[in-house]
Amino acid sequence: MTEYERLPRVTNILKDGGLIDTRWFTDAVRNRGTAVHAACHYLDEGDLDESTVDPIVTPYLDAYKRFQKDIGGKDWDWIECPQQDPLGRYRGTPDRILSCRPRALYDLKTGCHFAWHKYQTASYVNCLDDPFSYRRFALYLKKDGAYQVQEFPRSEYARDIAVFEAALTLWYAKREDKIC
Repeated sequence: MTEYERLPRVTNILKDGGLIDTRWFTDAVRNRGTAVHAACHYLDEGDLDESTVDPIVTPYLDAYKRFQKDIGGKDWDWIECPQQDPLGRYRGTPDRILSCRPRALYDLKTGCHFAWHKYQTASYVNCLDDPFSYRRFALYLKKDGAYQVQEFPRSEYARDIAVFEAALTLWYAKREDKIC
Protein backbone atom coordinates (compact mmCIF):
# COMPACT_ATOMS: atom_id res chain seq x y z
CA MET A 1 0.00 0.00 0.00
CA THR A 2 1.40 3.41 -0.97
CA GLU A 3 1.53 6.43 1.34
CA TYR A 4 -1.27 7.97 -0.73
CA GLU A 5 -3.45 4.88 -0.26
CA ARG A 6 -2.92 5.07 3.50
CA LEU A 7 -4.46 8.53 3.67
CA PRO A 8 -8.11 8.73 4.72
CA ARG A 9 -10.67 9.56 2.03
CA VAL A 10 -12.75 12.71 2.23
CA THR A 11 -16.08 10.90 2.39
CA ASN A 12 -14.82 8.55 5.12
CA ILE A 13 -13.67 11.53 7.17
CA LEU A 14 -17.08 13.19 6.78
CA LYS A 15 -18.92 9.95 7.65
CA ASP A 16 -16.74 9.30 10.69
CA GLY A 17 -17.27 12.90 11.81
CA GLY A 18 -21.03 12.39 11.79
CA LEU A 19 -21.61 14.80 8.90
CA ILE A 20 -23.00 12.20 6.49
CA ASP A 21 -26.22 10.35 7.24
CA THR A 22 -25.38 6.92 5.84
CA ARG A 23 -28.98 5.65 6.01
CA TRP A 24 -29.37 6.83 2.41
CA PHE A 25 -26.37 4.89 1.09
CA THR A 26 -27.78 1.54 0.06
CA ASP A 27 -25.87 -0.78 -2.24
CA ALA A 28 -28.33 0.02 -5.04
CA VAL A 29 -27.80 3.78 -4.64
CA ARG A 30 -24.04 3.35 -4.46
CA ASN A 31 -23.97 1.12 -7.55
CA ARG A 32 -26.16 3.54 -9.49
CA GLY A 33 -23.90 6.44 -8.60
CA THR A 34 -20.81 4.51 -9.64
CA ALA A 35 -22.42 3.57 -12.97
CA VAL A 36 -23.54 7.15 -13.66
CA HIS A 37 -20.08 8.51 -12.85
CA ALA A 38 -18.51 5.94 -15.18
CA ALA A 39 -20.90 6.78 -18.03
CA CYS A 40 -20.26 10.53 -17.65
CA HIS A 41 -16.51 9.89 -17.49
CA TYR A 42 -16.56 7.84 -20.70
CA LEU A 43 -18.75 10.47 -22.36
CA ASP A 44 -16.30 13.24 -21.44
CA GLU A 45 -13.37 11.20 -22.72
CA GLY A 46 -15.17 10.34 -25.96
CA ASP A 47 -15.16 6.61 -25.20
CA LEU A 48 -18.81 5.99 -24.33
CA ASP A 49 -20.62 3.21 -26.18
CA GLU A 50 -24.19 4.24 -25.40
CA SER A 51 -25.50 0.78 -26.26
CA THR A 52 -23.79 -0.48 -23.09
CA VAL A 53 -25.47 2.04 -20.78
CA ASP A 54 -27.93 0.49 -18.33
CA PRO A 55 -31.47 1.92 -18.73
CA ILE A 56 -31.37 2.97 -15.07
CA VAL A 57 -28.35 5.15 -15.86
CA THR A 58 -29.69 6.66 -19.09
CA PRO A 59 -31.78 9.50 -17.60
CA TYR A 60 -28.87 10.61 -15.41
CA LEU A 61 -26.58 10.56 -18.43
CA ASP A 62 -29.19 12.55 -20.37
CA ALA A 63 -29.18 15.11 -17.56
CA TYR A 64 -25.40 15.36 -17.78
CA LYS A 65 -25.58 15.84 -21.54
CA ARG A 66 -28.13 18.64 -21.05
CA PHE A 67 -25.84 20.29 -18.53
CA GLN A 68 -22.89 20.04 -20.92
CA LYS A 69 -24.97 21.49 -23.76
CA ASP A 70 -26.31 24.33 -21.58
CA ILE A 71 -22.82 25.39 -20.47
CA GLY A 72 -21.46 25.19 -23.99
CA GLY A 73 -19.56 21.95 -23.51
CA LYS A 74 -16.51 22.13 -21.30
CA ASP A 75 -13.16 20.52 -21.89
CA TRP A 76 -12.34 19.55 -18.33
CA ASP A 77 -8.75 19.89 -17.18
CA TRP A 78 -9.17 17.03 -14.74
CA ILE A 79 -11.77 14.27 -14.71
CA GLU A 80 -11.85 12.20 -11.54
CA CYS A 81 -8.19 12.82 -10.87
CA PRO A 82 -7.12 11.72 -7.35
CA GLN A 83 -5.76 14.53 -5.18
CA GLN A 84 -4.27 14.90 -1.73
CA ASP A 85 -4.06 17.95 0.45
CA PRO A 86 -0.76 19.85 0.49
CA LEU A 87 0.05 18.63 4.00
CA GLY A 88 -0.52 14.97 3.09
CA ARG A 89 -3.32 14.38 5.60
CA TYR A 90 -6.19 13.18 3.35
CA ARG A 91 -7.13 12.30 -0.20
CA GLY A 92 -10.12 12.61 -2.46
CA THR A 93 -11.23 12.43 -6.06
CA PRO A 94 -13.06 15.51 -7.35
CA ASP A 95 -15.27 14.73 -10.34
CA ARG A 96 -14.52 17.66 -12.67
CA ILE A 97 -12.06 20.54 -12.47
CA LEU A 98 -11.50 23.57 -14.68
CA SER A 99 -8.13 25.02 -13.71
CA CYS A 100 -8.09 27.93 -16.17
CA ARG A 101 -10.03 31.07 -15.38
CA PRO A 102 -12.72 31.00 -14.27
CA ARG A 103 -11.60 28.13 -12.08
CA ALA A 104 -14.31 25.72 -10.99
CA LEU A 105 -14.83 22.36 -9.36
CA TYR A 106 -17.95 20.29 -10.05
CA ASP A 107 -18.96 17.25 -8.06
CA LEU A 108 -21.61 15.03 -9.67
CA LYS A 109 -24.44 13.78 -7.49
CA THR A 110 -27.28 11.37 -8.29
CA GLY A 111 -29.24 11.98 -5.13
CA CYS A 112 -30.60 14.83 -3.07
CA HIS A 113 -28.81 17.91 -1.83
CA PHE A 114 -27.10 17.38 1.53
CA ALA A 115 -25.27 19.97 3.61
CA TRP A 116 -22.08 17.86 3.64
CA HIS A 117 -21.59 18.48 -0.09
CA LYS A 118 -20.21 21.94 0.70
CA TYR A 119 -17.60 20.43 3.05
CA GLN A 120 -16.70 17.82 0.48
CA THR A 121 -16.12 20.40 -2.27
CA ALA A 122 -14.18 22.62 0.14
CA SER A 123 -11.88 19.72 1.00
CA TYR A 124 -11.32 19.04 -2.71
CA VAL A 125 -10.40 22.61 -3.65
CA ASN A 126 -8.14 22.71 -0.59
CA CYS A 127 -6.01 20.14 -2.46
CA LEU A 128 -5.52 22.54 -5.38
CA ASP A 129 -3.28 25.55 -5.77
CA ASP A 130 -4.98 28.76 -4.63
CA PRO A 131 -8.21 27.15 -3.35
CA PHE A 132 -9.90 30.52 -2.81
CA SER A 133 -9.83 31.07 -6.59
CA TYR A 134 -12.13 28.12 -7.33
CA ARG A 135 -15.88 28.24 -7.59
CA ARG A 136 -17.46 25.13 -6.06
CA PHE A 137 -20.49 23.37 -7.48
CA ALA A 138 -22.55 20.26 -6.93
CA LEU A 139 -24.22 19.03 -10.12
CA TYR A 140 -27.35 17.07 -9.23
CA LEU A 141 -28.33 14.70 -12.02
CA LYS A 142 -31.96 13.61 -11.74
CA LYS A 143 -33.72 10.40 -12.68
CA ASP A 144 -36.16 12.38 -14.84
CA GLY A 145 -33.31 13.63 -17.07
CA ALA A 146 -33.19 17.10 -15.47
CA TYR A 147 -30.30 18.57 -13.56
CA GLN A 148 -29.70 21.23 -10.93
CA VAL A 149 -26.52 23.13 -10.15
CA GLN A 150 -25.82 24.27 -6.60
CA GLU A 151 -22.98 26.73 -6.07
CA PHE A 152 -21.31 26.94 -2.69
CA PRO A 153 -20.27 30.59 -2.31
CA ARG A 154 -16.60 31.49 -2.12
CA SER A 155 -17.47 33.64 0.87
CA GLU A 156 -18.33 30.43 2.76
CA TYR A 157 -15.18 28.50 1.79
CA ALA A 158 -13.25 29.40 4.96
CA ARG A 159 -16.07 28.14 7.18
CA ASP A 160 -16.66 25.03 5.06
CA ILE A 161 -12.99 24.02 5.11
CA ALA A 162 -12.85 24.71 8.87
CA VAL A 163 -15.74 22.28 9.42
CA PHE A 164 -13.97 19.67 7.29
CA GLU A 165 -10.69 20.29 9.18
CA ALA A 166 -12.54 19.70 12.47
CA ALA A 167 -13.79 16.34 11.15
CA LEU A 168 -10.27 15.52 9.96
CA THR A 169 -8.83 16.32 13.40
CA LEU A 170 -11.43 14.03 15.01
CA TRP A 171 -10.66 11.28 12.48
CA TYR A 172 -6.98 11.29 13.43
CA ALA A 173 -7.66 11.69 17.18
CA LYS A 174 -9.96 8.66 17.21
CA ARG A 175 -7.28 6.51 15.62
CA GLU A 176 -4.35 7.84 17.64
CA ASP A 177 -6.26 7.51 20.92
CA LYS A 178 -7.92 4.22 19.86
CA ILE A 179 -11.43 5.59 20.34
CA CYS A 180 -14.10 3.53 18.62
